[in-house]
Amino acid sequence: MRIDIGVALALATSLLTPTAAAQTHDDGGLWLATLAQGRLAAAESSLGDFRWWLEAQARWRNEGEDLDMAFFRPALGYALSQQATAFVGYGLFDIDPAGAPSHLEHRVWEQLSLNLPIEGFALNSRTRLEQRFVEDESETGGRLRQMFKAMVPLSESKATYVSIFDEGFFDLNDTDWGQRAGFRQNRAFLGLGIYLDSAHKNAIEVGYLNQWIDKTTEDGLNHILSISLFLNF
Repeated sequence: MRIDIGVALALATSLLTPTAAAQTHDDGGLWLATLAQGRLAAAESSLGDFRWWLEAQARWRNEGEDLDMAFFRPALGYALSQQATAFVGYGLFDIDPAGAPSHLEHRVWEQLSLNLPIEGFALNSRTRLEQRFVEDESETGGRLRQMFKAMVPLSESKATYVSIFDEGFFDLNDTDWGQRAGFRQNRAFLGLGIYLDSAHKNAIEVGYLNQWIDKTTEDGLNHILSISLFLNF
């Protein structure tokens, strides 16, 4: 199976179209992320199939002027096969939303990551289940997140690539702190990826991320400059 880059870009453009026709509030933002992962021990050891994951992000709203959120998300994983890895992790989120008090949120999460090699490009799937615990609140919010990501090489050396992903957020229950069951958020990204080493283990991706958030009043539509560093050990 082969893919034309023009077709990929057309698909990405369609993904970046807002998913709802409701009135929206537009804002610009900046997201900076670092994600590192690797083996817990040497491949030939008894722990060779175990993995570790460490992620940190900071996000700014209001055209990049105000810090909106910062978080730290570690995890442990196990390689079920060459294509599938399961993770269990924790996240600590320091959230300072516009027009509301700042607060901490703790998340326990489970994830299945799939690498689906296809001729001409790479396709990844990430399915994540989150349990959300908001500071000073008693109810737990459940959420399902599904992401598909394609990486299309731009040259024979594959040193640069087009990165495209779409991720949907489905809240699984209502809570007294504001979570509502249903499809509540979508993120779509189109950017350029550059490998930082000849082994293609480390990369940086820079591009446009469109974030639509379903709200009880007007929906949020955020236009974000996203810069992500990926490190593999």
